Amino acid sequence: MRILAIDPGANGGLAWTDADGQVFAEPMPGSMTEFVDRIREIKTELQFPLQAVVERVGGYMPGNSATAAVKFARHCGHIEAALYAIGVPAVEVSPQKWQKALGSMPREKAERKQAIKELMARRFPGIKVTLKTADALGILVWAEKREAKAVTRHRDTQP
Repeated sequence: MRILAIDPGANGGLAWTDADGQVFAEPMPGSMTEFVDRIREIKTELQFPLQAVVERVGGYMPGNSATAAVKFARHCGHIEAALYAIGVPAVEVSPQKWQKALGSMPREKAERKQAIKELMARRFPGIKVTLKTADALGILVWAEKREAKAVTRHRDTQP
């Protein structure tokens, strides 16, 4: 099973690993049509079962208007619906959970975002890591570690 990590939102991104172990990351597509088309392309390219791991986000950010909160919540719902319609199962992970797996992080959001970007750039020197793709890469790291542990546990329980 291949994992597609998704950091939702206009400033989010997508990250995945292909069958050869090459990691890819790109900013979130600009429209829902572009998102659906891109997920279909990725699913076809991988030729493996695909599971999405989506960051669980709240509908309200302090300082945002109610209209902005509703727009963002609808966007997240559209992502879930698109994945469902394409046949890509999805699970959610909280930001706290996947960030904890990366180690100690600054408390201040801007500093934390920069720290994640720098950590991912060191981990994946062959790709251009941006603020838009760094969180998706972090989610991918967490999800692949989780998947590897599950495979190991499964092997350990086999006769």
